Amino acid sequence: MQIRRFDYQRDVTAILALMPELYESNFADFVADPEFIARKRYQLREATRDPAQAVLVAEDERGLLGFVWLMIDQEYSGLRRGEIAAICVSPRFRGAGVGRSLMQQGEATLRLMGASAVHLMVTAGNDAAVRLYQSLGFEITRYQMEKTLRRFRGNEGPTHRS
Repeated sequence: MQIRRFDYQRDVTAILALMPELYESNFADFVADPEFIARKRYQLREATRDPAQAVLVAEDERGLLGFVWLMIDQEYSGLRRGEIAAICVSPRFRGAGVGRSLMQQGEATLRLMGASAVHLMVTAGNDAAVRLYQSLGFEITRYQMEKTLRRFRGNEGPTHRS
């Protein structure tokens, strides 16, 4: 297996094929429709032009195994902080060390880009990913919480009294 920089012409189709798996497995009721795929295609194109972003792909003779999408953000304090914006390994290659290798190379790339720290978000129920990130030294630093709101029907909208 080798890890290299993303080449838009060569890799975009394979990465876009992984996007539904990445989002649909992490977000209930998410459907990767054509508009979503078009938006991701555009964002990948822009990532190749933005020095604050990098996309790395893992491949072998079977093709693209997975990718990691990296970003740098300048904090108010002046520190440059890296973000793992997305990582996905093809389901056929999970558990074979591809994700670990992508994460390690991603961290090295972020260091070269000037990052002093790296963060990521992971779905709470994604136990395999949480275990991987913790084994790589990531720690929980905050919780993001969500509540589903019931939709209003007909004339039962919110009441407002003055």
